[in-house]
Amino acid sequence: MKFPKILFRSAPSSVLYLPEIDGLRSLAILAVVLFHSSGYFYVKNLERGMYTATESAGDELIRWVLSHGFLGVQLFFAISGFVLALPFARRARAGESPPDYRSYILRRVTRIEPPYVIALCFYAAASLFLAPESFRPIQYMAGLCYARNAFFDDGTWLFYVSWSLEIEIQFYLIAPLLSLIFRLTSPILRRGTLAVAIVAAGFYAATYRLSGVEPMPLGGPLQHGWWLGPELAFFLIGMLVADIASTVHSKSSDKLVSFCWDVAWVAGLLLVLSSYRMLEHSAAGITALLVGLFLVMLGTLRSKWVRGALARPIPSMVGGACYTIYLFHPLPLAFCGKLLLPLTGNRYGWDMLLVAIPMGIAVTVSLLLLFPLVERPFMNRHWPQELVLAIRERALGRVIRLIRGQD
Repeated sequence: MKFPKILFRSAPSSVLYLPEIDGLRSLAILAVVLFHSSGYFYVKNLERGMYTATESAGDELIRWVLSHGFLGVQLFFAISGFVLALPFARRARAGESPPDYRSYILRRVTRIEPPYVIALCFYAAASLFLAPESFRPIQYMAGLCYARNAFFDDGTWLFYVSWSLEIEIQFYLIAPLLSLIFRLTSPILRRGTLAVAIVAAGFYAATYRLSGVEPMPLGGPLQHGWWLGPELAFFLIGMLVADIASTVHSKSSDKLVSFCWDVAWVAGLLLVLSSYRMLEHSAAGITALLVGLFLVMLGTLRSKWVRGALARPIPSMVGGACYTIYLFHPLPLAFCGKLLLPLTGNRYGWDMLLVAIPMGIAVTVSLLLLFPLVERPFMNRHWPQELVLAIRERALGRVIRLIRGQD
C-alpha cells in the first residue's frame, strides 16, 4: 500500500534522513498523546468519584504503562541530541569544518519557528474564545520568545506542551558549542568526556526531580524541569549515540549481533518504563532511564527486526509529523474527551482500552491532515524565497509545490 508522499517528513535531498529515527519518534509521540488522553479520563473520573483506590492487577499494569507516557518527551530530547549532533560528528570524522553557525541557526528558525507561531496563534484564539477570563496576552508574547517558562508558573495555560519546546530551543543554541567535543580525535577521550558529562547531568536531573513531587493524582518525583539543566543528560545521550553512529556503520551483516541489538532495544524500553518507579525510592532510577534511552537509541540504528519495523511507512509517517501532532493534540483531546466522558464508568482498565487509547490514536491520525499545511512547506530550506516569488508572480503553483514538499 502506498501513502501520499505529501505526508512524509523526509526531505528527498537529505542524505542524513533515517526513517527508523522517524519511526522512533512515532513511539515517542504516541506515548505522549496516550499519556494526556488517559490522564484526562483518570482525573475527571477521580473528581466524579468513579474510580476507587482498589485496582485489579490488569488495571494497575495499564495505568503503570500509560502514566509513564510523559517519558516520550525525554526520548524526544535524546532524538534531538542525536539529530542535531550527527552532522557535526560526521564532518569531524571526515576532517571537514563544522556547519556554519549562522546557517545552522537560520535553518532552525525557518524550519521550527513557523509551525510554532501558527500553533501559538491557534491556542491564543482558542483561549480568547473558549476561556476569555483566563486569557493573558502577556503569556503568549513571552511564549513567542520561548520565555514563558522563565516568567510564569504552570497556571492556566492552554499551550501547556510548549514547556519542552522552550527547552529544545535552549539546546539548539548551544548544540554547536557542545559539538566541539567531536573535534577530539581520540574516541576514548570523546566518549569518556561525554559519559562523564552524562553522569554529572544525570545526577543533577535526579536531584532536581527528587526535590519535589507531582501533585495528586500523579504523585511521585517531578516529571521534568523548566529549563535545560534538568534535561541536558537526555540530549547528551543522543550526542553520544551520534558519535558512535558517525564512526561505526549502523547496519550489521552479523545476524547474531543484530538480534542482540533487538534484545537490547527491548531491554532499554523496559528500563525506561521502570525508571520512575525506581526513582521513587532511589536516585539510581535516573540511571535506568539514561541507560534505557541509550539502548533504545543505539538499538534503533543497529538492530534488524526493530529497525525494520520502525522504518516502515506508517511509523515513519507518524513520526515525521510528530512536531505537528505534538503542537496541536491538547485541544482535540480535551474536546473529544468531554464528549466521550459519559461513556466511561468505574473500571479504569476498560475505560482506557475502549475509550482513552482509541481516542488518542484517532487524534494522532487525524492531526496528520494538518502536517502538509503547517509543517511540510517549511521543510524546504528555500521556502522564504519561494514564497516571495509566489507572491510577486502570483503563482499558486509554487505554494502547492511547497505544500507537496517539492524543491
